Amino acid sequence: MNTIAWIGLVVIVAAAAFSLGAMFTKKKFKQDELEQQANEAKADLEQFRQDVADHLDNTRKLVSRMQDNYTQLLNQVEETNQLLLSDKQVISSDPFFSKETTEQLQASLKKRPERRSDRSNATSQPTDFVEGKSGIFSGNSSENEQIKIS
Repeated sequence: MNTIAWIGLVVIVAAAAFSLGAMFTKKKFKQDELEQQANEAKADLEQFRQDVADHLDNTRKLVSRMQDNYTQLLNQVEETNQLLLSDKQVISSDPFFSKETTEQLQASLKKRPERRSDRSNATSQPTDFVEGKSGIFSGNSSENEQIKIS
């Protein structure tokens, strides 16, 4: 029995060693797995921080470009405004017609007779109307009827 006791004791110790080894191995495996997940999470966090830093840098560059474009736009508007103001002063000093034409127009205005100065403007006809009878209203009514018939 001595041998059977020794074999039983070896089997019991082997079973206990196996179960203790498996238990420590599982804990070590879980610990390694958790460590790996923590390292992946740290790497993801570092990548996210880098992405955010890149995004903020790109945003800063875009805002800087936008400010430059806005400054250029303001300068362009100011230059255009100055050009328009300076052109306005130059154009106002130049006459529309030549000197000779202006003199002829002024002379013809002076020679023009004053018409209907005795009538008030409210009752006078516009200047494009003819005084008296004209066109189909001039002449005999029989002639007007013959014109209508033909």
